[in-house]
Amino acid sequence: MKKINIDTVKLIASFMIVAIHVYPLESINSNLDYIFTRILFRIAVPTFLMITGYFVLPKTSSNVNYLKNYTKKILKLYIISIGLYIPLNIYMGYFNNNNLLIFVKDVFLNGTFYHLWYFPALLLGIWIDYFLMKIKNHKIIFFIVLILFFIGLFGDSYYNFISDISFFKKIYMYIFTIFDYTRNGLFYAPIFIYIGYLFNFLYQKKSYFSRIILLIISIILLLIEGIILYFYNIPRHNSMYIFLIPTSIFLFSIILKNKTTRNIIYKNLSTWIYILHPLFIVGIRFLGKILNISIIVNNSIINYLLVLSSTIVFIIISKKVGKKLLNI
Repeated sequence: MKKINIDTVKLIASFMIVAIHVYPLESINSNLDYIFTRILFRIAVPTFLMITGYFVLPKTSSNVNYLKNYTKKILKLYIISIGLYIPLNIYMGYFNNNNLLIFVKDVFLNGTFYHLWYFPALLLGIWIDYFLMKIKNHKIIFFIVLILFFIGLFGDSYYNFISDISFFKKIYMYIFTIFDYTRNGLFYAPIFIYIGYLFNFLYQKKSYFSRIILLIISIILLLIEGIILYFYNIPRHNSMYIFLIPTSIFLFSIILKNKTTRNIIYKNLSTWIYILHPLFIVGIRFLGKILNISIIVNNSIINYLLVLSSTIVFIIISKKVGKKLLNI
């Protein structure tokens, strides 16, 4: 069997993230689109986080300077991203509707544009894991990050189970004055980063075939979970599912079984697709409007392919023009 480069998986995950923001199957069937983009493709961000945990976190355990340098690198990317989206923030009235305190909170916790939450979440999550690792007990640490995830779960896909209970509602309303969602660096990111880290030490006893079967079972259970929650209108948001954890574990197990050396081109490409694609979502909508070509907006499949392809083409051209920038 041909081995899979781990950055190929990361690139595919970035395609999924674009799909989450574009609704590519909406023109065909909105329920089908929800199943793919709001349930199945939710595995994309955990994949990003697990890859980070696998490659970065082991180097930080005995060298905090490595983590500091990694933090600086991500902050540099984040600051560039914030700058890129300021014109859109202005156009959408972000600075008219929000005061300085909200802007500062968004910069440090929620992101200043809808997809930029990932950067503060990544940094908060990896520093939480770094300090938890001082406990030096994998089981205790995993239990802590699992509890954090379950707290977040009831502010996300399971919210309406507790929204009518006054005590819990007050707690979560307080959380939501700090974070926009519980899909963040405190409740969501630590567990997936730590799962990636653990794969550096765990001996995988199960056969490759067994892992595939377990992954298929996990995906089926994830789909059933997400569909039931959707049908009964339980979620406040839809990023966090119970079966996202075993699905992530078995998927990453298979990825590592087949991994080869890293591919820096795919690694950078996936990062910049994540950062830039909302600009092309807005740009293509604007182009469709001024040129009166409704199909590029109203046909969700065409819209998705145009957003994805134009983002990739722009990145490739930009890389040739300014290699230093895109190799961050």
